[in-house]
Amino acid sequence: MKKTLIALATLAAATGAMAQSTVTLFGGADLNVRSVTSGTNKFTGMAQDGIYSSRFGVMGTEDLGGGLKAGFHFEGGMNPDVGTSAKFDFQRKSTIGVSGGFGEVRLGRDYTPFFTVAGIADPFGTNGVGSSYNMANAAVLVETSISAQTAANAAGTFVTANRGNIATVVPSAVSAAAVPASYTLADPNAVRANNSVAYYSPAFNGFSAALMYSFGTENTNTQKKAGTMTSLKLAYANGPVSVAFANQVTKGGDAGALATAAAASLQVLGATCATGAVNATATTQQCLAAATAGTVATEDQKWTSNFLAGSYDLGVAKLSLGYKTDKLSEPTDSATFKSMIYGVTAPVGAVTLKASYVTRKVDGDKVGNQFAVGAIYDLSKRTSVYTTYSVLKNEAGGGNTVGSTVASAGGVKSKGFEAGVKHNF
Repeated sequence: MKKTLIALATLAAATGAMAQSTVTLFGGADLNVRSVTSGTNKFTGMAQDGIYSSRFGVMGTEDLGGGLKAGFHFEGGMNPDVGTSAKFDFQRKSTIGVSGGFGEVRLGRDYTPFFTVAGIADPFGTNGVGSSYNMANAAVLVETSISAQTAANAAGTFVTANRGNIATVVPSAVSAAAVPASYTLADPNAVRANNSVAYYSPAFNGFSAALMYSFGTENTNTQKKAGTMTSLKLAYANGPVSVAFANQVTKGGDAGALATAAAASLQVLGATCATGAVNATATTQQCLAAATAGTVATEDQKWTSNFLAGSYDLGVAKLSLGYKTDKLSEPTDSATFKSMIYGVTAPVGAVTLKASYVTRKVDGDKVGNQFAVGAIYDLSKRTSVYTTYSVLKNEAGGGNTVGSTVASAGGVKSKGFEAGVKHNF
């Protein structure tokens, strides 16, 4: 139960109307002991956010009269395992808005309407070692026909970070040999979006809609649409049935090659080179010309996602199903990911049992699958203890994990177990 700090009534001098204002402090913590094995890499120790994302925040509303309300919601993550507050920012949520009979208009940093569909399909949500997003969100792939120079240029060039962490041999300025390169594809707006404007409709006979547009970062480039996003959700919830469909498109673009391979010319050993010398022999050396630096972002890429999910509550158990697609479109490359999420939740007194199975393919080839089981025991409305176990199997070339550690090589198995306690206020 949240603690209301301030609940004051003030007389509006201009109108003589009575306005109600409330400010509420809220938060919670989730800590667990976690063990994860991914190939040869192992982790055992304290972790957090097994079933609940630890947070601290403040929110409030003001009655504007005539059925209108103004509201704000500032919420930041925290790390209870080490006692830090993530620099006490509000990157989990930072919004203000106005609501009424028409619905709500909300501005700031917020969850995308697309992301909220995941909670219908996955009984584990997006937390812990059992989360479907271990498999059904970002994908770590291995590409063997990419040159070292191409890999270096690709790293970080997509302004929305779809290839932000290519790990490969750092090439010399004159090397173009093909090397294996692992890289991650991901939509940075998969969960939240900055600088957004959103509208949330009221429910009509169980039907509702939400629409969000994000301006991305404070883009000063001439390519104004690079990094922008649109997210749409249509939902129906009535009795035991809950169904939702969402579409999201994030526009990206190359930030320009980081640095092209510098031209090299043979010079007499000992000659003065303008930008450095490599591969010196007994009689000659290679002098490098200045490399070409990158320029501003372009708008030639986009990440498109669709998510259809539904659940039906039988009373003794709730069955859920989700189908998610992610497609990256580039001028020279594209990839399509398809994920299936199967879930079941069964309440047994104060205990809730959960299980899920997730599969994923990329361009028709299997990436891997994940199976998870878990149990939550509610000590009260605000305090629970829980345990979760999951096994994620990667196909060759896949490197997804259940958290806390990285895969030692493509195609490994990742296993995770956690037991913890959650308390919110």
